[in-house]
Parts: sequence; structure tokens; C-alpha cells
Amino acid sequence: MPADLILTGAAVCPIQSAPIRNAAVAIRGDRILAVDSAEAIDAFVGPATRVIRLSPAHAVIPAFNDSHQHLLSYVRSRSRVPLWETTSVAGVLDRLRAEVRRHAPGSWIVAVGHDQGRLAERRHPTLAELDAALPDHPVLIYRACSHVALANSAALARAGITAATPDPPGGRLERDAAGQPTGVLLEAAMALVSRVIEAPAIDWASGLREAAHEYHRRGIVAVGEAALGHVAGLRDLELVTSLVRGGELGLRMYVIAYGTVAQHMLREGRAGVGEWGSGGAGEWGRAGVAEDSWLRSGCIKFFADGTLGGGTAWLTEDYGDEPGNRGWPLLPAEELNAQVAQAHRAGFQVAIHAIGDAAVAMALDAIERALEAWPRSNHRHRVEHVEVIHPGLPERFAALGAVAAVQSCFTYWEEGDVTRLGPGLAPWGHAWGALQRAGGVLANGSDNPVLPDFAPLQGIAAAVTRTAHNGLVLAPHQALTIAEALRSYTWGGAYASFAEREQGALAPGMFADIAVIDGDLISPDPARIAEMQVMMTIAGGRVVYAR
Repeated sequence: MPADLILTGAAVCPIQSAPIRNAAVAIRGDRILAVDSAEAIDAFVGPATRVIRLSPAHAVIPAFNDSHQHLLSYVRSRSRVPLWETTSVAGVLDRLRAEVRRHAPGSWIVAVGHDQGRLAERRHPTLAELDAALPDHPVLIYRACSHVALANSAALARAGITAATPDPPGGRLERDAAGQPTGVLLEAAMALVSRVIEAPAIDWASGLREAAHEYHRRGIVAVGEAALGHVAGLRDLELVTSLVRGGELGLRMYVIAYGTVAQHMLREGRAGVGEWGSGGAGEWGRAGVAEDSWLRSGCIKFFADGTLGGGTAWLTEDYGDEPGNRGWPLLPAEELNAQVAQAHRAGFQVAIHAIGDAAVAMALDAIERALEAWPRSNHRHRVEHVEVIHPGLPERFAALGAVAAVQSCFTYWEEGDVTRLGPGLAPWGHAWGALQRAGGVLANGSDNPVLPDFAPLQGIAAAVTRTAHNGLVLAPHQALTIAEALRSYTWGGAYASFAEREQGALAPGMFADIAVIDGDLISPDPARIAEMQVMMTIAGGRVVYAR
């Protein structure tokens, strides 16, 4: 049977079998036909076959699976004021002042990408500074993690926030010594302001097409949409059903439902989670989501704590730079246990946001309780982020069969978060190596749009070298090998979404989702990985990006 497309001459990394040099991949339709030596694949050349000859110095790999990101939030963030490149408080204020010229007096200024850890002063702009810089506009600045925001006095007034305003459940208003709000909004307190913002309409169709191009040029074809429902409730589900389903975008999405979308799925009944295309496919869609090979669902999202950068991740010891603060759980353990049990009993996979080690332990407790009450094999329950752990937790992941959905790119971009840890927990920050050695499954991702960039090659480099953007090497004993890191960014994400029989590896019958890299990923210089570029991305047998 002749192939439609052949990639030949490069090193091929199948992931589930040994790498092959001077190899080739034959594609027919949306599937891989064969993976073998270049000479053997010549047998699949027909009169209409397109043959792309690659350099022996290049690598052919499965397209990346970003197991935890926020595509809709990324589209929305591109319409807001970017603060990713600012390096000082003055730089933040100058960027906001420049934006004022484009807005009518009294209109909202909403910014994203602020991270006090990357500012020279290592602090947020104060309420007084924001008021002086933008006296005629309400301002809301989201910290990069989206778990903390800063508001000026005009924004607080629009929201009706005063000293008498109580902290909402799951959130806090930071206050000064006199009890007055400082403008720092933690966790659920952000909604007190965000709900009154008058935001311009977003062209979602155009925005998603542009976003898909950005993913493709980084070699990404599959994504986990890590909180569908967070942006616009059930409208989120309508958007992905109309724009992702069918493959127009060339992105495969696994829905991790949150809020009203999660409630909708739970109302619709049992999830029927199982491997796509392996007997579980007939059950997909019973949770109220119209599905195909591009759009699938089956996972419910919960939050156990906040973030390190915001000081709201729940730790078992004080933050090293903030004595007396250990963060806090966003809900009592009993409530998380009940929520996880409900979703688990209904057949859903669960994904629990847990960054601090105390929260990770609470998340594993909830999973363990659900499994004890209602045993279920192949549940693949997930803990998202897992940025801080302590001895014994890696082994619990492996014993429970829980997936650690990590983001190794945090090691490069967010060293300011990890360096907040005290001496007892510092060796356990971003402990990907300990999780791997214990036998757990790592599913890597980016959490886009919380970082300046979300390139998987940068994440792989950070997992291997443990080197941050400023040259600091963080807990090098927690490094992964190149093969482990690559597997976490391909097969790991497929496994975490019950898709590993058709995604995440190069083998006959798998989807032809492929990335071509301009460097050697079999035995590379680790310092060069981040410099490598994606030359081509193929989604379902179709070239969606070529450099």
C-alpha cells in the first residue's frame, strides 16, 4: 500500500521503542503506515507519494502533547496588556501608562503576565503607585499564575470593595495595618473585581486559528484544556465543540472540565472513561459533550490550593521568605473528598490542582479514599502541577496509579517561586526526578498562558539541565534524562488523557501527529536543546506548519 507522505533520512524517536538513525516514517491518510529504516520505507513510495528528505542531524518525534494548558485563556490574554517583558515596578507603570493612550477615560485597563519575582524590586506595585500612574482608569493586573491580581482604587470602587467587605470563600483581600484593602486580591477574591469588568468582545474563531498556529510552530498538536468553563462557563463548551471538533484547527483537545461545564457533565451521567479507539470510544460523549478524535472529555477539575508565587500554595513548612505563612487549602479536606468521590463514582477521571506539598498530600488522600470506597482500575486520576512534594509522596503516586501532570518549563521561567521555599522543602521543589524514579507517570505541559513562552523544547531542556532563565541551577538531583523528558511531553500526555493507543508515539496505526526538530534528540548536548527549532508539524497526516 503506497504512502501519501514519507519523512525520510532523519533520526526517528518512536518513544515506545528504540530510536532509529537514518530512518523514515510513512503516512497514509491520518495514520502512520510504517516506521523503519529509510531503505525499508522506500517500499511504500508510490506515484503520488510526497517524499520529504530530511538531514541526518534532524529528529522526527511524535508531536508534543501539552497536557495542561488553557487555550481559551490564551486567546483572551492576547487581547490584554502584556507585562511579560517588564523587569521593574517602573517598567510595569510605564507600560500601563502607554496603554492609557488607546483607551477612553474611565475605561478598564486589564493586564496579564505580571510576576513580581522577575522584577528588580521583587515586589508588586503598590496601590498608591497604581493610583498615581492611572488616576482616570480602573486597573486590574493579573499575576502570571492567574491566582493573584492587583487592583487600583478606581477598580476597587467599581467593585464596591471597602474595609467592610468580607473575604469571600476560597479567597482573601490583602489589608494594611488599618484594615484597608491594599488592592492585592488572592484566589477567589479576584472575582469580586473581574465580574464587573466591561470587556470587549473576542472574535473566538479568528483568535483560536491564530492560537493554533502558535501551538503548531512549537510542535504541539494535542492539548489538555485544563479548566474548560473558567472563561465563559458553558459558552466555553460551545466554542470548543464548534471550533475544535472536526479538526479544523489541527489541535486535539482533551477537556478537563471546571465549574458549570463540570456540573453539566456530572448531570449528564457516567463518563465511561477508557482508551480512545480501544473499546472505550463507544462510551465517550455520554457526559454531554459531542466528541470525535479531535475533541474528547471525561475529566473533572478541582482546586486544592493556590500558587507559590502568590504565597497561597499550601506547604507543610513556612515560606522561606515569609515566616508565618504556609499558604492554605482552598477548601476543607472533607469537601474535597466528597467532590472527588462523586466524580470518581460517576466514572470520571479527576484532576486536582495541588502545588504545595500539603495540598498534594490532601489530593492523594482524596484519591485514595475514593478508590478504597469504589475500587476502579485504570482510573488515571491526576494531580496538576505538583511543584512541591516531600518524602513518601512519589511512592504514593506510583502505588495509587495517579498521574503527575507537571510543568517542567516552570523550572526555567519561575525560579523565583521555587527559591521561596524554606530549607526543608527546597530539595523537593520541582521534584520531577523523584517522581520518575518512584515509577510514577509524568504528563508534561506548560500551563499556558501563565509564562512568557510555552515551547516544549524549553520545558524539556529545563527538565534535563534544571537551569533557570537567570542561570541558576535548581536542585540538579531532580533532573530527568532526555528520553524521560521527551516521553513526558508526548506519551505521558496521551496516557493522561486515555489516548496512548493512538497518540504519543510513532508506530503503525497511530495518528500521524508528528514534529520534525532541527537537532539531534537521541544524544544531544543538553545545553543546546532549548536552542533547537521545530521545522515542521503534522496533525492527522496534514502539514500544519513548516518553517
